[in-house]
Amino acid sequence: MTTTLHSAIQALLSSTVLDPHHEMHKPAKPVITLSRDHGALGRQVALGLSQRLGVPVYDREILDKVAERLDTDPQTLKMLDECVARARDMWLVRLFTGKELTEDAYRTQLVNVILSLGRVGGIILGRGANVILSTSCALRVRITASPEVCLQRVMARHHLGEAEARAQIEEINANRGRFVWELFHRRNSDATSFDLVINTDRFADAEPVVDLIEQAYRTLEKQAVAESTKEPV
Repeated sequence: MTTTLHSAIQALLSSTVLDPHHEMHKPAKPVITLSRDHGALGRQVALGLSQRLGVPVYDREILDKVAERLDTDPQTLKMLDECVARARDMWLVRLFTGKELTEDAYRTQLVNVILSLGRVGGIILGRGANVILSTSCALRVRITASPEVCLQRVMARHHLGEAEARAQIEEINANRGRFVWELFHRRNSDATSFDLVINTDRFADAEPVVDLIEQAYRTLEKQAVAESTKEPV
């Protein structure tokens, strides 16, 4: 774990429960939420933004922090993470762990963790962060691509056959979409849930997409500063 990431996680340890309906103050470092289709270059873009902006990427770390707050094993939360529908059988968790784990408890802690990250700064992957941080200074980005382009990328990257790659894409995208809908009743296909939607079909790599997102963030940042210094009428 890098020093920056370690410091950010430590900051969460002392965070209080936050109200998702209140706007947060502008964070010291950039905050970008990144929702993505499997095969659309989302992770590559996230890593590029992390390097460019000097902030961590939060993915599995979110799950680990939620598990800590719920006093449960992160492996157990995989039943909820990215596929809430599996949580319908949470009685199995009680059977094997003796602990009560509900969808509401998971959602509450997930919201608190992401709101806390919104104060620290970073690239937050998926998990409805675009919904949770909708009233914050975060730039909310959706990375998408056509099914055939995603298919070719997944086949090449993971050395899969066409049928296997297509099944993987459909399962992952369906799980991500179901997760956001079950917890927040929003669709990943709803462009109004994002500030910027980018189709990566015509981009050979992530670098120009990182350029676009950085420019959009800087514009949003300048606008936020201008509005904060505007004298009241």
